[in-house]
Amino acid sequence: MRFPDFIERLPQGEPPAKAAQLFVLQAEKHQVGFIRMEVDLAVPEHSHAAQWEIPLEGSAEVNIGGEVKVYGPGQPFYVGAGVPHTGKVKSPYAAI
Repeated sequence: MRFPDFIERLPQGEPPAKAAQLFVLQAEKHQVGFIRMEVDLAVPEHSHAAQWEIPLEGSAEVNIGGEVKVYGPGQPFYVGAGVPHTGKVKSPYAAI
């Protein structure tokens, strides 16, 4: 999935895999990431600031506190700040 040109002209962030692209809209205290992946990816356990993600294409299997759920296009999920979680992404994947 291609994002609109104005998104793909945003600065690129550090994606979780070489076959991924991450476009970042940065504000003073928050950021919005637009990610696109062309490979399946297993994400090891990690934590960070709060994350709200909505898949647009593909699916994400997310394990938060031992509870595993699969999210597809239009199904948002939330991970609280500092909460350890893992994931598996099925490509092609695009999300905000």
